[in-house]
Amino acid sequence: MSSNKRAGEESHTISGLALRRVAAVLACLKVLCPDANLRAQQLASKILTLAHGEECPTFRKVITPAAVYEMLTRNSQCVLNRTGRCPLLVFSQQFSEELNSFFQED
Repeated sequence: MSSNKRAGEESHTISGLALRRVAAVLACLKVLCPDANLRAQQLASKILTLAHGEECPTFRKVITPAAVYEMLTRNSQCVLNRTGRCPLLVFSQQFSEELNSFFQED
């Protein structure tokens, strides 16, 4: 069995179990709080989602070529050597810190 097929089956099984858990909680909510409205049920679903670690979808932060250029020019310099060549010196520690701060979640 291919790993993609197995991963798909596992994902289907997990989503099925999650769906049954949500249905069970909503059924309990109806029994324990019969006057709960749709908003309360939606809130319960959101709480379950957060508790399970499936928060709202996060948006992928993308860096632009201009931002890369700016970071690279701030964290590098040309070092002229005796042969007249100019190898690029990159300050990797500072560059990595700036990249990490860029991609750090707000």
